[in-house]
Amino acid sequence: MDFEKIRKWLEITNEYKQSDFWTNVLKYKAPQQFFNSDASTLVYDFYQDEEYNFIIVEMPGVYEEELTIRLLSKTELLIKGTVTPVFPAEMEVQRERYYGEIERTIQLPEATEFHLLQFQMLNGLLHISYPRHVENIAFTKGL
Repeated sequence: MDFEKIRKWLEITNEYKQSDFWTNVLKYKAPQQFFNSDASTLVYDFYQDEEYNFIIVEMPGVYEEELTIRLLSKTELLIKGTVTPVFPAEMEVQRERYYGEIERTIQLPEATEFHLLQFQMLNGLLHISYPRHVENIAFTKGL
C-alpha cells in the first residue's frame, strides 16, 4: 500500500472540506496503523508526575516468568512475552484473542538506567516506573 498517495489524498480532501477531521485522526494514529491487524502488538499508556514516569502495559495471559524486559538504549525499552491460552486448543470453539509471542519497543520520553526501573504485574497489567531527571540525580550524587 502506498501511504504517500493516501497522505496526498488526505491533503487534497482537507483543501476542499474545511475541517480538521483527518488531521485530528492522524494526530493519534499513523496511516499504516489503520491497516495493521497484528494483534501481537502491546498496548500501553504513559504517565508522569513531578518525580516519576509510569508505563502501564496490557499483558493479559502473560506470566512473569515468560516476560523479557531489556533497555536497548537509555530511551528505548523492549518488552517481550508469550500469551498462553488458558484451555488446550482441542477445547476451542471460537477464538478472538491472540496467543503467542508479543513484542514492543517503547520510546521513553526521558532517559533512564535499567537499575532504576521497577516492575510489577497486576491483573494482566505490567506496571513500570522510574524516576524522572536521571541526569540531575546522577549529578547530585556526584557532589
